[in-house]
Amino acid sequence: MPGHASAPPRDCQTAFQKIATDCVHLIERNRRSAIAADPEAIHGMRIELTRLRAAVRFFSPMVKDEVWLPLRKELRWLNSSLGNARDRDVTANYTRRKRYRSWAKGSRREVGREQDKAHRSLARTLASARYEKLIVTLNHWLAKGPWIERDQRLRSEPIDVYSQAILRDWRTEIWRKGQRLRTLRRKQLHRLRIRCKRYRYILAALQALHINILQQDLSFGETAKQVHRALGDLRDLKRLRKTAQRRPPHYRKSKRKLLGQTEQAFRRRHR
Repeated sequence: MPGHASAPPRDCQTAFQKIATDCVHLIERNRRSAIAADPEAIHGMRIELTRLRAAVRFFSPMVKDEVWLPLRKELRWLNSSLGNARDRDVTANYTRRKRYRSWAKGSRREVGREQDKAHRSLARTLASARYEKLIVTLNHWLAKGPWIERDQRLRSEPIDVYSQAILRDWRTEIWRKGQRLRTLRRKQLHRLRIRCKRYRYILAALQALHINILQQDLSFGETAKQVHRALGDLRDLKRLRKTAQRRPPHYRKSKRKLLGQTEQAFRRRHR
């Protein structure tokens, strides 16, 4: 009947295709504005691309085939261009904050030049034939890729059962890393942040499909959110220092605070 909400997907194939195709649709919807250097559109494209890649990882036993490997390389190419533009936007925003405005006065022109350069590079990427081919190939793979002709058992597995198992595995891995937070190096902290981001995005995608989520998974979603944000802010702060080639005000204090927020997020026990 008109206006009646569609039933939530019951199997893994339907759930993956719904999540992934929605991501591609939103990537394309933001494209024109991103070419025009709209920071929110650039951010939106990057989020949807991350959600898409997280979905592929979440459903990897089912979807990874010979077409995915070259697709993954192309998605990394797109992510690099989007990420560079987004990082420059964030750095520019930092230099305009009251806390850093005076300190960044001498660096603001160079930051602006780097931001403009990243925007122009991204515009070329999004207007290229390579990008067009990527979107066409991606849509075809989602609808008719080789993976659809493979493991019928896995494709038809109940999404509730599958998602609970994979979320548990992801939760356990994040928790294990979080218990030795102070021993993690820069790249390890980066990987932990990415794992938390993937967990958040997949959890949100499953909820949007009205798929049953265990309370412990929902609860851990808040931990992942806090860790993702704190480590993201730490990464932005370090990039600001690198760009200006000197420490911003209260740099060490801010670093300690953000690491403390990350530790605090892990103090509640989630299993």
